[in-house]
Amino acid sequence: MKKWGIWLLILFIAGSPSHAFGSGKGKSTEVVISFDGMRQDFLGTNIKQGIMPHFKEVADKGMYAENIQTIFPSLTSASHAAIATGTKPSESGMVSNEIHKPNKKLTNRDSAFYSPLDSEPVWSVARKKGKTTATILFPGSNPKFPYRADYAIYYGKTWAESDLAKLEFKKSQSKKTSKRAVIPLKISKNDTRSIYIDADKPAKGRKGYTIQVSFKPDMKESSSVRLNEWGTLSFMTKTNDLAGFTFKIKANKPDLSDAKLYRTAVTSAVIHGPEGFKNEINNKFGYFPVQDDDEALANRWITRKEYEEINTRFAQWTTDVSLYIKDRYKPDILFFYYPQVDHESHNYLLVDPRQPGYSYEKSQRYLNYIRWSYRLSDKMLGQVLSKLNKTDRIYLVSDHGMEPVHSRLSPNEELEKAGLLVKDGSGKINYKKSKAFAVASGSIAQVYINLKGREKKGIVEQRDYTSLQKRIAEIFENAKVEKKTIKLKNYLSFVSGHLTDKDAAFNGSFYDSAKAIKNTGLLSPSKSKVSPYEQVIPIRNSHENTGDVLLAAQKGYYMAQGDGSEVKMVKDLGNHGGDPSRKELTPIFLAAGNGISKGRILSKITTLDIAPTLYEFMKMDIPDFVEGEPIAELTKNN
Repeated sequence: MKKWGIWLLILFIAGSPSHAFGSGKGKSTEVVISFDGMRQDFLGTNIKQGIMPHFKEVADKGMYAENIQTIFPSLTSASHAAIATGTKPSESGMVSNEIHKPNKKLTNRDSAFYSPLDSEPVWSVARKKGKTTATILFPGSNPKFPYRADYAIYYGKTWAESDLAKLEFKKSQSKKTSKRAVIPLKISKNDTRSIYIDADKPAKGRKGYTIQVSFKPDMKESSSVRLNEWGTLSFMTKTNDLAGFTFKIKANKPDLSDAKLYRTAVTSAVIHGPEGFKNEINNKFGYFPVQDDDEALANRWITRKEYEEINTRFAQWTTDVSLYIKDRYKPDILFFYYPQVDHESHNYLLVDPRQPGYSYEKSQRYLNYIRWSYRLSDKMLGQVLSKLNKTDRIYLVSDHGMEPVHSRLSPNEELEKAGLLVKDGSGKINYKKSKAFAVASGSIAQVYINLKGREKKGIVEQRDYTSLQKRIAEIFENAKVEKKTIKLKNYLSFVSGHLTDKDAAFNGSFYDSAKAIKNTGLLSPSKSKVSPYEQVIPIRNSHENTGDVLLAAQKGYYMAQGDGSEVKMVKDLGNHGGDPSRKELTPIFLAAGNGISKGRILSKITTLDIAPTLYEFMKMDIPDFVEGEPIAELTKNN
């Protein structure tokens, strides 16, 4: 089994930009890398502070988009679909991260990340034209659906959630110097396995137990570790997928009487390719590791350092597999994806004094967590750049930025108050009486009418549709919530911190922020009401996944899926989905490589323009369904 020290050594070496950009030789590849949730302004700040040298290298040697917008809604599924297809949600079907589909119950919600694209992505079109294509984890590239790449790897199944289990060691029957603990691992209803942990007393002159962990009582195919050292364990599932987890044996007492086993979730990947490709990836890189473990961090099962190590292993696996496929199979186009920036920004974007728990000190600590994810992205990029050929082109993209949120809304609460959503005594939806239901994601929500003939168990007659749609729109147009103001102690912390800490991360313009707070009266205690919905849009003649009324929240608010109080305390500190023109939601786009000039992309572009640009560079006709245009500054020399 590989030790975590090897991963961290590789990561350390990758941190130095000592390689020559595009120095290798070989077949050219269009390399598209998505860094989910990366903000343009944060990237710029990090580059100026010198902590993202590899992004700076791409910006210096290629082109950097200064005036780019994502699409609306500014959600992960919608914008990645736009990047891959060049079409808007009304064509791709990615209208939200949570999709309600027709002919199902009103409350049905399917994950967009496990749903097919209705517009064909560039990798699928290129494949049909005889190009070799590859996708690794890029949203919308699930090879279980028809528009797949030649070589494709995607998020698979979580077989068991993470756990911290107490170990009760007993003397081994076979060895006097050993003791054994056994804990169950439930994989499915009919598949529960045993994990065997043997602790061997050290030889004379050595300290600490040697520990072996295995699924087999004879300890064959075991992982050998010491206390507080990472190990991995994997197995083949009944569906012939390689699944596994990372673990640590934690103990403070020398006799292991307080020992516990922490393990990550048990995960596997969907792997598609020619015969033997799946086994090749499994044998060379091992099981697909878990992306993160928020619950373990919140429960204090692991430290922040261990949490970062788990995330780093996931990123390293993605990088290693992507570069291997590039080198081994030489695709004409390669897409892959890193989620770390988005994940940390959702959890830790604490920059607005109106946010719960705000203090300047906490804000800076949280922002350093986000800075860590940007640094990790840069280190991964460094490894990629070292493997580029002179004929390659690389495109660095993000799907959207991220903005701070201080309150969340519950659109289903509004529908329930209006009598359009009805529950029984146990709190379950009564489909025979409910006329509407909202499906929320980020800063938007889609409200669906329980229409006969379209919804399973629909009750609303077609003749009543227009009037009900108008009524729902009026409900949200007239909705009011109490204005969110800033506590005086939060404001004082904000001001004193910014005035004394000149090197604070991501400060932005402090004076503009302070002025805005003063001029908007956010410091004044107020019982005044404000409208939390920036847009209320009745929808007609759009994609079948689209709701009948689309809601977009004002800046600072996002939508809650559950039913509860009108405005709840936030769980996420950062979110997205709303107006893409807002600075905080601006994504990144950089491109460099063969035939790309140095400079800036000054024309106004959107994420829709990336796919047609790829078609142009690959010398392929742009399909009629594509809504974007090639980026002129990039393709002028092509």
